[in-house]
Amino acid sequence: MDRAEPEPFFSVLGAVRVRNGEVPLPLGSPQQRALLAMLLLRRNDVVELDEIVDGLWGEEPPRTAVGTVRSHVYRLRRALGTRIATHGQGYLLHIAPGALDLDVFDELVAGARTRTSAEETGEAAELLARALTLWHGPPLAGLPGPYAAIHRERLSELRLSVLLERIELDLRMGRHARLVPELTGLCAEHPLHGRLRELAGLALAGSGRTAPTAHDGQPARAHRPGPPHVPGAPPAPGAPPVPGAPPAPGEPHVSPDDAAQPPPAPSSLPRPAQLPCPPDHLIGRTEAVAGLLDALTTPRPGSPAIVAVTGTGGVGKSALAVHVAQRLRDHYPDGQLYASLRGTSGNPADPGTVLAGFLQALGTQEQDIPRAAHERAALFRTTVADRRILLVLDDARDTAQVDALLPGTPACAVLVTGRSMLDGLPTVRRVRLEPLAVPDALAVLGAVAGPQRIAEEPDQAEALAERCGGLPLALRLAGARLAARPSWTPSDVVRLLDGSHPAFPTLPPFSVFPAPAGSQDGVTACLGPGYDLLEDEEARLLRLLALPRRGATDIAGAAAIGGLPPARAGEFLERLTGLGLLESPCPGVYRQYPLLRMFAAERSREQDRPEERAAALTRFLDHLLAEARTVHAAERPGHHVLGLLPADTCTGRPDSRRRLVDPDHDGALAAAAQILDAVPSAVAVAADLALAVEPLLEGSYLWADSLEPLRRVLGTAQDQGHLRAVGRAGHVLGSALAHLGRPDEADRILDTAEHAARAVGDDAVHTAILDRRAHVCQYRAHWHQADALHRQAVHAAEAYGSDWACRNARANRVSTLLRLSRREEAAETSRTTLASAVDARDHGAEAYALYNLGLTARHLGRIDEAVDRHRQSAELGVRIGSPAMEAMNLVSETAAQLAGNRLPDAVECGERAVAATRRLRWHTAEVRALRLLGSALAAAGDDRSARTRLEQAAEALALSGTPPHPPAPLLSPDVPSPPV
Repeated sequence: MDRAEPEPFFSVLGAVRVRNGEVPLPLGSPQQRALLAMLLLRRNDVVELDEIVDGLWGEEPPRTAVGTVRSHVYRLRRALGTRIATHGQGYLLHIAPGALDLDVFDELVAGARTRTSAEETGEAAELLARALTLWHGPPLAGLPGPYAAIHRERLSELRLSVLLERIELDLRMGRHARLVPELTGLCAEHPLHGRLRELAGLALAGSGRTAPTAHDGQPARAHRPGPPHVPGAPPAPGAPPVPGAPPAPGEPHVSPDDAAQPPPAPSSLPRPAQLPCPPDHLIGRTEAVAGLLDALTTPRPGSPAIVAVTGTGGVGKSALAVHVAQRLRDHYPDGQLYASLRGTSGNPADPGTVLAGFLQALGTQEQDIPRAAHERAALFRTTVADRRILLVLDDARDTAQVDALLPGTPACAVLVTGRSMLDGLPTVRRVRLEPLAVPDALAVLGAVAGPQRIAEEPDQAEALAERCGGLPLALRLAGARLAARPSWTPSDVVRLLDGSHPAFPTLPPFSVFPAPAGSQDGVTACLGPGYDLLEDEEARLLRLLALPRRGATDIAGAAAIGGLPPARAGEFLERLTGLGLLESPCPGVYRQYPLLRMFAAERSREQDRPEERAAALTRFLDHLLAEARTVHAAERPGHHVLGLLPADTCTGRPDSRRRLVDPDHDGALAAAAQILDAVPSAVAVAADLALAVEPLLEGSYLWADSLEPLRRVLGTAQDQGHLRAVGRAGHVLGSALAHLGRPDEADRILDTAEHAARAVGDDAVHTAILDRRAHVCQYRAHWHQADALHRQAVHAAEAYGSDWACRNARANRVSTLLRLSRREEAAETSRTTLASAVDARDHGAEAYALYNLGLTARHLGRIDEAVDRHRQSAELGVRIGSPAMEAMNLVSETAAQLAGNRLPDAVECGERAVAATRRLRWHTAEVRALRLLGSALAAAGDDRSARTRLEQAAEALALSGTPPHPPAPLLSPDVPSPPV
């Protein structure tokens, strides 16, 4: 059995070294070791070749730089083996846990800090001392290049900060005398380091010796003898204030020069009041305000209350935070601190600089503020300890930027806002702000523009609120535009937001602070900085995602739009979501807020070439078709009208089904119609997509929503003379019109489609058109003509070999046979189609056959069988995601219960049928359900309720657009027209 390869130990805390046990490994030249240092400091991560070249040579690398790097890697591999892996144009060094001295150092320091928090001072000091023994001279000693220089300085600062922590712990334990020599040497090494001088003075004072003089010859300030003050620890009771030490909680700062003077009274402590002016109107955030107030006023032992408000740009995070903070002024009487962290800018606020501002606001003199950021953080925590202060940290980039600014005691509280999720913060409450609902959005518009202006055009005002995406920023800008132009109406602003004009040009953004003067509009000023933070590929994907104007997409769709591998697209989507530029309503699905989509689309027009935009739209349309083909194959097994698919792709996903036809989020047909405006040559793909989503339109009865995009697809096909596309788009449009009770228009469209399908030999579509024309004949009560067309459809389907099309045409014939009083033939046809559907595992056809058996049983007077069949069919319809099938069966079961004089059951089922048809906006079926329900109520003696239902039926009939007394079976004792 082979033994595992021993794991070497790597060192960067001094000269770069590698040892196998006690055996050092040869690492070559200083530049080769500098390359190894880069890989070590980025351990287990890919370092790109360009980064290596820049790190070794800076801005002027030699022409041979790439070859030299590869030679260095080759030689390092001879020493380190396969631990150095190539990834694309970069390299990765695999390091086991604990195999790098820097990792061991960090672990020991983290353990020490845990012990310090637990007041285990001796153990903490011992761990820090052990950590410091890992250092063997200057870090990365002797290595050339800018990368080594930068990290040499960083690591040196790290060592010194940990050394100071250990010295402070030793002082706390009274080890003053033994620290004097060490601190004297450190002061000589770092003559300008004020904190070292302070600690040396404390050590000398604690050991009864005189303080040293400063490097410039000026005498150091004398320190009083007595118990020393150790940073982070309160002074001993009754002890005099320590010169140079931070003030105790509630005490003013005392300089050494003023030590003899009595300290000022506590009431003279500065009480900063830095909060900006609150917004004029805060609408629709009642629940969020209440939650934040509760979180920031409920006492919590041990740590400060930290709350985070996150959300996309323009959603009102800053306004909410300032509003809440202003309401809490009395609850935090010692002051309110505010800082804009500029997280979405290219120049985010430095935490050390922010801390310096806070310390000055709290009374610390500038010369007493330490230089190092970690020392400023410690002094800040000491200064605010036991003081009731509220911090508002606005527009944070990430958790790391906020960590150093957090107080350490429960008397204080922190309110943080940011576009990123800020997942690492130890919050007591998180509020994710969403865009305002329409009523609240209208209230914002009215508050800015005046309620009368909004009331004059309520529909257009609602459209304006929707165009603004419910974002308070956009709503205020739109309201301001109306307020500044008394002659304008909401419809005027709606027209400006049709996508062809920049959003709200020249208006200043709403902000707690005014934006800098410039040419950027308010939306750009808000959204632009976040966009500018993106890498080029991320920004490109965000721009291209806006092109289809589709509400939501998944990772595969985004990958298609961007021409990216799915894994890469997924990474970008998560990053964009973390920055608040996308939202993820459910796992794996992403969408842009309307205003962000407008912003990204404008950027695309400016930055992306027309051919690149067209290519992105074409790829996305191809993706939609591939997704729809998969669903079509699952809905209509064996019907290869769109070509064969691999067997493992023939299972339609429920999420795909919804996104393909969801009218609330611009389904696939709407996207296809819009894409054709930009890329008319994609009409064949768009027509195939229309055919592919037909089963979903049918199952969910979304025919009305499909009309406009289908007309645009058909019109483009006719303009281009693309007969195959004319036949396919015309068939689906004709089907929609037939289902919606518009037979004359359906007949015209189907006639055009039939001629086109015949001309190009599209047998599958020709067969479907024959079947749909039979449907139109049923509507007109032309029963014999309908029967003839059904039979033609069966023969045509047999001729081109589609079992599904045969089964479907026979099933559609059943209602015609019943009208022709051929009940036994109808029953036999229903049984045959049921058996065929079960054999083919065609659940949609199985549900339809059960429905037909229910119809036939009722016509034969077998009421119990009819009810059972309809319930079986309805249950199956629910399972396969076909609400239209469920609604059809509820209507027909109501008819069966009424035919059997089962009045209570007929009323109960009728009520459910009305509700189901209304959910689908299926007006003709709703009319039928209301009339049956009215008849059942009248038969039961409830004339008043019956009259109400019949009046509702008349109203629904008017909505359907059908004649008052159509001869079709929709209002007959039978059923609404069949779904397929």
